[in-house]
Amino acid sequence: MSSTEKAMQRQLIEAETNYVLKAPCSRVFAYLSNPANDKIWQGSCVDAQLHAPQPAAGAEYSIKFSFLGRKMDFRARILEVQPESAYAFEVLDGPFYYKGQYRFEADGQHTRIHWHFAAEPGKFFGILPASILRKVLVSQIEKDFITLDRLLAA
Repeated sequence: MSSTEKAMQRQLIEAETNYVLKAPCSRVFAYLSNPANDKIWQGSCVDAQLHAPQPAAGAEYSIKFSFLGRKMDFRARILEVQPESAYAFEVLDGPFYYKGQYRFEADGQHTRIHWHFAAEPGKFFGILPASILRKVLVSQIEKDFITLDRLLAA
């Protein structure tokens, strides 16, 4: 492996988690597949605007975060929308590249979610190690899923 490949590996942050929400899959999918809702349930999301009539593959949106004291503006695109099954997105423009995916599985009146996220933050967060960034990211998404569960179970 070349030194460039090793450097790229160190810069890639991947995280995944599974969570069960106490709401039907149709409701969970409809909510999570609309990026405009991110500002409601994600603690680090300051604003999100869908630039299309509805969430669909190819639709673009803008999203703003405040994370670890840094403000970040991104332009992103929805990659995949499979009703009650899958939703994926990626960044087109912003301080660094990231992509994410949700997989949904109905379990009675509950929904199992598998979340996967990958980012290449480079030096955006300074000398903070990727392992620490990953821990903070996973901790934040776990808190966000608790918020989401409360919102959707109501």
